[in-house]
Amino acid sequence: MIQLILKNNIEQNKIEALLSLLKSWNIEAEIKTIPPVVIKKEKEFSLSAGIWKDYDIDAEVLRKQSWNRIQ
Repeated sequence: MIQLILKNNIEQNKIEALLSLLKSWNIEAEIKTIPPVVIKKEKEFSLSAGIWKDYDIDAEVLRKQSWNRIQ
C-alpha cells in the first residue's frame, strides 16, 4: 500500500481529475478525508513546581537562605 497525502484544501474537480487519471492507468485509488490535527499550545512546565507543590515555600526566602550560606 502506498499513501498519497494532499496537505492543502484542493478543489473537488481537481481531486476528481486526479482520480480519473489514476484509474485510466489501472491504479486503484480511493479518497479518505482526515480531520485536521489541532495543535494545543503547551503550558510551560517547571520541574521545581512539581517537586515543591506540597510545601509552603517562597522563592524569595529560598534565595535569601542560599545567599546566607555562600557568605
